[in-house]
Parts: sequence; structure tokens; C-alpha cells
Amino acid sequence: MIAALHRPLARRAVRFLPSLAFAPFLIASPPARAADCLLDYANCVDAASELDSFGRRSLAGLRCYADLISCLQRLLA
Repeated sequence: MIAALHRPLARRAVRFLPSLAFAPFLIASPPARAADCLLDYANCVDAASELDSFGRRSLAGLRCYADLISCLQRLLA
């Protein structure tokens, strides 16, 4: 009886093996791209911090933040 229960499970598992082969690529891709978004944000904020006035720095920082949100939204879409 137990052997009969394991056979259908083994057949189902074999059908999903090809999809498991691609799983590491699907799991590894988003963090790499999210890291790119964060690096772009860090570089943008660094450049914004070198501007000459408080207002220009603040507006540039807000633009950096908006770009980060946009990048993450594209990543999750």
C-alpha cells in the first residue's frame, strides 16, 4: 500500500524537475537588479550632496528617491 502511494508522487516530481532547474536563476535575478537600483540611488544621492544650495540638494534628493521607487516598481512588475 505505501509503495503504491509513492509511485504517483515520484511521477509528479519528475515532471517538475525541468522547472526546478531554472529556479535558481529566477530567485537570483531580482536581488541583483534590486542591488542595481540601490547602487544607482546611492550614486545619485552622492552627486546631489555636492550641489551648492539646500534647495537644489533637496530637489535632487527627491528626484533620486523618485527614480529609486520607479526602478523598484519596474523590477516588481
